[in-house]
Amino acid sequence: MKPCFTGLSPVHIKRCALIQVRLNGRTPAPDPTLRASMRKITLTHRLEYAVLITVVFLLRAMPLWMASGLMGWCWRMVAPRLSRQKRAMDHLRLCFPNKSEDELYRLTLGMWDNLGRTFAESLLAEKFMLAAHDLVEMPEDITDLVERMHEVGGVIVSLHSGNWELGGVLSAAYGFNCAVIIQKLKNPLVHDFMVSQRGSTFRGGIFAKGDRAGMRIMNTLKGGILAAVMGDLRDGRGVTIPFFGMPAKTNQFAALLARQQNVPLVAVRILRTDGIHFKLELTEIDVPRTDDADGDILKGTMRMTAQFEDWIRAHPEQWMWAHKRWS
Repeated sequence: MKPCFTGLSPVHIKRCALIQVRLNGRTPAPDPTLRASMRKITLTHRLEYAVLITVVFLLRAMPLWMASGLMGWCWRMVAPRLSRQKRAMDHLRLCFPNKSEDELYRLTLGMWDNLGRTFAESLLAEKFMLAAHDLVEMPEDITDLVERMHEVGGVIVSLHSGNWELGGVLSAAYGFNCAVIIQKLKNPLVHDFMVSQRGSTFRGGIFAKGDRAGMRIMNTLKGGILAAVMGDLRDGRGVTIPFFGMPAKTNQFAALLARQQNVPLVAVRILRTDGIHFKLELTEIDVPRTDDADGDILKGTMRMTAQFEDWIRAHPEQWMWAHKRWS
């Protein structure tokens, strides 16, 4: 099936892309708590930043497919020799006990390849924005949902699978202003750079996890803007629910926000189908709205997590197994 944006012509999309990329309009200022000037800068930070800028310069000189493929190859060659490979293998053994060691190892190679590609593609968001209508297959049955979210807003919850970084690009293509909560990187110079990269697509605002980010994004959502959060990371203060049959501390913020603001909660995955080609998959998560608020939020979170597990089982090589999801 030829990729298309439902209800939007390629000309319209490209025009929208040019507006977003070239910023004919105001890009919201990043969360001031993220600025490097407010955090101590070390020599190591400066060296890491210099390496990043060099890599960005080289990648931007390449076609999108070449930059993505090169970084995927680099990560696939190097990352299995690093410490996080063991954690990824341990998690895969727990979740897929019937698979052989060779099968599990091949899954980690796919994971590292996907992460390397995602890294490169996130640095080339402007190129991707202009070519999105050719590279992403969009669902054709979401017109009603899109119209409803344009009217009342919505909460987008995603997972670290495929290329989750393209969420801002695709929301902009549908005409949404989308706000996002992100984690602070250890290197403040690198962090500020990555925030500036996201600014042209996440135009509803970029907020640091902590620093009253929940309250800030809640106020943003009241203006009809989409709120985007990642829902698959471990949260030490979260509720314990089953994930791959094992207890996992899970953040309930997405379900809480959707219920409190009475807006749709939509789970999103951007599945990598081949190289730099993707398929957008989404499903609305049912969050009950009864007199038992805590129970409603828990049920919504459990349904969200179950959807994530289904998606991960279908394409385990595209999920980020190396993070500390379980205690």
